[in-house]
Amino acid sequence: MRKSRFLVATLAVISAGVLSLPLMSCNSEVSFTTAKLSEVTMARSIDSSTLKPVQVTDTFSIDTPEIFLSAKFSNAPSETEITAEWIYVEGEVEGMTDFLIDTVSVEVSGTDYLYFSMPMPDTGWPRGQYAVKLYIDGKAAETATFTVQ
Repeated sequence: MRKSRFLVATLAVISAGVLSLPLMSCNSEVSFTTAKLSEVTMARSIDSSTLKPVQVTDTFSIDTPEIFLSAKFSNAPSETEITAEWIYVEGEVEGMTDFLIDTVSVEVSGTDYLYFSMPMPDTGWPRGQYAVKLYIDGKAAETATFTVQ
């Protein structure tokens, strides 16, 4: 009987300790969103009324005036923040890899399309590989890649 009580007491202490670990490690706010991104597409232009992509491609020339990314967001609570990081991954610029070109954020809600764009630099686009990383409320969501040649 004594061993049995000791075993029950030991299991209770271990269980209490294990169950409290998640509570002790949560020292910051927990966030959850229902927002989702889909149809992430690179394009040469955007339909101004629907914000859907026009001339879809993932390959651009060095003299492309502006490069667009279009995406559909769904079930976004009000004040959901979508962020795009434009990155030069690698290419003709020696010694430059994973270079952050620009970061842009917009607030959205509901379900609709959005777009981000990057105008051509004064000297043209450096040839190489690029990425646009998308975040929902600061959490990585999608990545689109494209090439300039």
